[in-house]
Amino acid sequence: MFEVRDLTVSYGGVEAVRSASLSVPDAGITCLIGRNGAGKSSLVNAIAGLVPSRGSVVLGERDLSSASTTRRARAGIALVPETRRVYATLSARENLLLGARGRSREVADRYAEILELFPPIAAFERRFGNQLSGGEQQMVAIGRALMCRPRLLVLDEPSLGLAPIIVSAVLDAVQSLATKGQGVLLIEQNGRAALSVSQRAYSMAEGRVAVIDHQSPHFDPSSLEALYL
Repeated sequence: MFEVRDLTVSYGGVEAVRSASLSVPDAGITCLIGRNGAGKSSLVNAIAGLVPSRGSVVLGERDLSSASTTRRARAGIALVPETRRVYATLSARENLLLGARGRSREVADRYAEILELFPPIAAFERRFGNQLSGGEQQMVAIGRALMCRPRLLVLDEPSLGLAPIIVSAVLDAVQSLATKGQGVLLIEQNGRAALSVSQRAYSMAEGRVAVIDHQSPHFDPSSLEALYL
């Protein structure tokens, strides 16, 4: 459903991403793990069209390599950034509705689906963004991205700064989405958590991407120790 082919991102002559290739099916979770500084965020930004890159970005039958960030979003790529970017002076509900697209009835139905996915939102939907905890902000950020019914949901470090119990709840919700047909690209430093919920996996180090056969009975997690926090 989604493919990145030979993607390269350079900053002032230094390659942060080096001919990276990966693919994400139209349902299920694909993870990309690696330590801080491996190039993961540069790859995410290139997928979203936020930084210049060489190579190809293809969603379904559409080549989005030269498309703007807006066009990529309209094509169905939704990014939940590492910093969440929840607006401080808007309520949780208003933040969610920023991602809405479609007729009022469709928006209302989708909002109800988000509340079903993240029931705690109903209790704090009228609180402002700067009054929310990190976990609450993460729920809102993911829900906002889902309001437009994306084909590909890209999650950049969703576990960052969250307590283990909140991380577990967020990953459970992502798994629920995937079982219902949502394609997810999960970018994580928390390799063990990411591999535990993913059907397809890649590692990234020094700007290069490699496949991880973590479904194999012979897979040894300790072989990727350098990629974990």
